[in-house]
Amino acid sequence: MRSLSRVDPLYVIGAILSLIILVGAGFVIGSNQSIRTGSVFDTANGGASDLRRLMEGLGAQTVIVQGDRFAPRESGASVLFMLGVTEFISETDVVALRSYLQDGRTIVVATDLGLSESRLLSAFGTSMVGLDRGGTYGTLSVAVAAAPAQSVSFDQGSSLRLSARWEPVVRFDGTVLGAMTREGLGTLIVVGSLAPFLNQFLGTADNGRFALSLAAGGFSGNRAVGFDEYHHGSHPSPDLFVLLQGTWLGRALLFVGATVFGYLLLSGRRLGPPLPADPRPPRSSLEYVRSFAGLLRRSHRDEIARGRLRRELLGGLAAAYGLDPAAPLEQVLARVEADDPARAAEARAIDTALTRRLRDEELIRTVARIERVLAKKESA
Repeated sequence: MRSLSRVDPLYVIGAILSLIILVGAGFVIGSNQSIRTGSVFDTANGGASDLRRLMEGLGAQTVIVQGDRFAPRESGASVLFMLGVTEFISETDVVALRSYLQDGRTIVVATDLGLSESRLLSAFGTSMVGLDRGGTYGTLSVAVAAAPAQSVSFDQGSSLRLSARWEPVVRFDGTVLGAMTREGLGTLIVVGSLAPFLNQFLGTADNGRFALSLAAGGFSGNRAVGFDEYHHGSHPSPDLFVLLQGTWLGRALLFVGATVFGYLLLSGRRLGPPLPADPRPPRSSLEYVRSFAGLLRRSHRDEIARGRLRRELLGGLAAAYGLDPAAPLEQVLARVEADDPARAAEARAIDTALTRRLRDEELIRTVARIERVLAKKESA
């Protein structure tokens, strides 16, 4: 059976990320009208643009809390609505909101799940304990006395777990879906559903009156009602590094990039096309001799090279004079001496030198001498 080829993990990761992006994009495009953003910039069913227009129609001044940093105290709003924020509230944001409350102002937090608001809720002793079914619920607190809101309608929401400092605002059959607490001179109100503030449900039951009652502190005098769009992403920054470091999407991209880079580093891969091998020029005979001589020197067996050179000298002279290459050296040298005494003397000196150990330089010079001796007959 043929073994299956190994799949590159980078291809698997890329395919999974592409599938997630395509599915997410299709979901967003196909269900754009049903997303519950809670943003006053969203005019669809899940937005809160109608609530802002309602308050402005009744004479209230509205402001948008946004910018490079979260500063609700500088917005001038007496009541701040935080409706379904999509970015997590940080510890710094909690400190800013606590100072905002201690100035005698009001914060209204509405959420379906309480994930992004978890730090704020836990800082004031409350949390979301579970999803609750939709329905119409009665209002109990003086927080809704400014408008005759007897009941509110939820399509979905979460019940609250409260500490002793909290007072229920919306409750049904022992389940609390809305509560309020005091912080200094201010009031924090938490509602476990976005429904009463959304365009789709603002006219259902007394939802509109309920929202206006919570915003009553922003209608009189020079006061204003604020809407938190900072935690909906309305805080542009010219610094790309700040966006990567300060947003969840940016941190996710940094994590993915670091993971891919780590994989490439540990696996020994490189980006870009493969580099061609560096072609080496052909080695000369001298380089081969040097390499062979170095190998023999390190192995202390240079007699192999000397013996080979002696045989080449004898064989070359014998072939030049038509003698048997296996003939004794003295017989070959006698024939050479009869023809060229100087050549015979040079050959005898070379053979004598090859009987003892030679340095690399001497061995290389000996090779050159052999080549000259053998070339004399050919040139002649």
